[in-house]
Amino acid sequence: MSVSGRVSRIVSVLPSRGVHAALMMAGIAGMGVVPAAAQNAPAAQNAAAAVPALTREQLDQLLASPGDVIFIDVRRADEIAAIGGLPVFLNIQASELDRFLPYIPRDRRIVTLSNHAGRAKRAASLLAGQGFTVIGVAGVEDYAAQGGALYGRTFLTPAIPGVVAQGTRVEVVREGFDGTEGPVALADGSIVFTENRADRLIRLAPDNSVSTFLAPSGGANSLAIGAKGELVAVQTAVPRVAQLQPSERVLAANVGGRPFNRPNDLALARTGDIYFSDPGAAPAAGTRASTPVAKTGFYRLSPAGRVTLITDDIPRPNGVALSADEKTLYVADSWGEHLIAYTIAADGSVSGRRNFARLAGFKTSADGPVSGADGIAVDAAGRVYVASSAGVEVFDPAGQPLGVIALPKQPQNLAFGGADRSQLYVVGRGSVYRIATQTRGVDRPGK
Repeated sequence: MSVSGRVSRIVSVLPSRGVHAALMMAGIAGMGVVPAAAQNAPAAQNAAAAVPALTREQLDQLLASPGDVIFIDVRRADEIAAIGGLPVFLNIQASELDRFLPYIPRDRRIVTLSNHAGRAKRAASLLAGQGFTVIGVAGVEDYAAQGGALYGRTFLTPAIPGVVAQGTRVEVVREGFDGTEGPVALADGSIVFTENRADRLIRLAPDNSVSTFLAPSGGANSLAIGAKGELVAVQTAVPRVAQLQPSERVLAANVGGRPFNRPNDLALARTGDIYFSDPGAAPAAGTRASTPVAKTGFYRLSPAGRVTLITDDIPRPNGVALSADEKTLYVADSWGEHLIAYTIAADGSVSGRRNFARLAGFKTSADGPVSGADGIAVDAAGRVYVASSAGVEVFDPAGQPLGVIALPKQPQNLAFGGADRSQLYVVGRGSVYRIATQTRGVDRPGK
C-alpha cells in the first residue's frame, strides 16, 4: 500500500488527535524508520496474560476520560465499516503494529480493540512486550452485546420503492446531545428539535451548523407548528401543553382539574385541534413489573381550549401524528404490538379505533411486551414512518409493511425537512441522523 493510501485509510476512522498521528506516520517510508525487533515471545505472552478483558461499564468510564487513555483498534477498515467501533487514536492491523511503535505515546495508558478480545490480546502482547502500559483489551462486538453504542459503522437502507433507493447511506449529522426528541421542520429548510435533558431547543441549519433556538424550554419534549407559524410544545418541567412562540402562554395544564402526568408527543391539525399523549414517567429498567402503573391518557385539546380524553387504556401512549389529509390520527404504544389509528370527524372528534399496523420491533422482554414505538411521521403519499426498537418502520397508507431502515441507535422521533422536505431527519439518544429519500413530507407547517 502506498503512503498516501495508508494515510487515507487511517484518517478516515481517527479523531483529530489520531489524524495528527497518521500524518506523522506517513513519513515512515521516507524516514527509514526501522521496525522494532522481535521480542521474547514468552515474556510478551506473560505480560498480556495479566491484561484484563474490559466490561462495557469499564470501557464507558475510560471513554469519558480521553486524556488519560488511548485506544488502538487492530481490525481492518472493512470490519470497522461493517460492525462499527469506538473513537480511537490509531487503527492499524496487528501485523503492521510494530512499525508504528515509535509514534505511540509511552506516557499514556493503552486499550487494544478488536471484534472480540482474542485478537486484541495479541496486540496487547506486542505492546506490553515493548514496555507500553496496556491496561485492558476489549471486543467491540462484546461491548455492543452489553448495550454499548458503536461508531463508524456504515448503515445503508434497503430498497423501499418510492421511499429510499437501495444502499442509501444513513448520515450521522451530529452526536453528543443531552437527549434528542421532537423534531419539526422550519420554512427555511432547517429543523428544530428538543435537547430535552438540557432544557433547550436546538436548530440544525441546512449547512449542518447548530445553534440554540430557545432556552430554557420548560422541559419541552416534542414540538409542533401551527398554521400561523406559532411554535407549540408539550412540556415536562411543569406538565402541560404550551405555546412557546411568538409569545408564551399555557394552552392546557390539566383535565377536569387533574394535572397531567408527563406529556410526551403531540400533533397540531390545520383546524387548530391538538392531539397529545400523556404516558407519565417511564419506569426504570427492570422495575416495570413492580412499579405502580400511572394512569395514562390520550387527549384532544380543541381550539376553544377544552381538553377531552380520547382514551386511557393504551398502556404507554407515545408518538402522535396526522395523516396527510388529516382524516386519520395515529398514536404509538411503546409497549404494544400495533400502531393505533382513529378516524377524525369534521368537528375534530375521533372514533373508530383500530390496529393500523403490526410493528416489527415488538418483542417480549424481561420487563414484559415492548415495541419501542415512539415518534411518527407521514409523507405526502400517505406512507407512515414509525421509530421503534427495530429502526424506522415504513408502512403504506393501508398499514402494510414496506420495510425497515436500521440505525446506529434506537430512534425516538423523526420528521421530514430540508428545502424540499425530502430529507428524513431521525433523532434519538443524543444523535441526529439524515436520510435522503425519494419522497417528500406533507406540505404543512412542522411535520
